[in-house]
Amino acid sequence: MPKEFSRSRRVGHLLQQEIAAILPEVRDVRAGQGILPTISGVDLSPDMKSARIFFSVMTGPEHAEDVRQALQNASGYIRHQLGRRLDLRRIPNLVFAYDTSFDEGAHMSRLLHDARRMSDQDEVDE
Repeated sequence: MPKEFSRSRRVGHLLQQEIAAILPEVRDVRAGQGILPTISGVDLSPDMKSARIFFSVMTGPEHAEDVRQALQNASGYIRHQLGRRLDLRRIPNLVFAYDTSFDEGAHMSRLLHDARRMSDQDEVDE
């Protein structure tokens, strides 16, 4: 039975906190659009050699690819800063991915709102 809070999960949570703290220092991430992403999750591989870092942006998916590219370009700097801040033997390779769960949640919420409004309108018409 796996531990409730495995080492990879604890390290992933620590990476999330530290990357979020490092991002305001990275000028390339905010260049252009001035968008500062939010780190929403970290998926660490079982061997802890690579980590998929999920991010979201307040402006929606329109600028996600630009932000992802900026984050990926800054991954070397972020790894270097993580190495200075964390007491880990190896800092995993970082791969950034846009977290679509917020957009999907908003889409589902709109669909439910529209369905509820249509249902209310049908009751009024009857």
